[in-house]
Amino acid sequence: MRRFTQVIMALAVLGTGITTFSAPAEAQSYRQQQRYVERFCARNPGARDCREFRRDARRWDNRRYQRWYRDNERYDRRNNGNAAAAAIFGFAAGAAAGAAASSGGGNSQAARCAARYRTYDPRSNTYVANSAGERRVCRL
Repeated sequence: MRRFTQVIMALAVLGTGITTFSAPAEAQSYRQQQRYVERFCARNPGARDCREFRRDARRWDNRRYQRWYRDNERYDRRNNGNAAAAAIFGFAAGAAAGAAASSGGGNSQAARCAARYRTYDPRSNTYVANSAGERRVCRL
């Protein structure tokens, strides 16, 4: 069960880094198209079409936007290596955190037993009971 939880957590961390969706260019309204171009230009200030868009955004009809979207979708994918790096880093960090959590579970139980019983033996996970003098399994 613990391994299953670790896998789910790692997939969740991985999924957060790569879930950047945008609606298809055909389904967007004029205002949505304009916001999309503005966000693109904010991320890529050196793109040549951004200068033209800033000069006269009102002249961008749907046909002009479709052409721009098709051309810059490829440009945006080429420059989107940060998302892949973030996904890989997130997956590695999640795996490391999961491994640390799973190994810490056994040590914390042994530490609790050692703190409670002076006669605790970590190899057998037992202690000597005061009342009977027999060895009992520690279940803390």
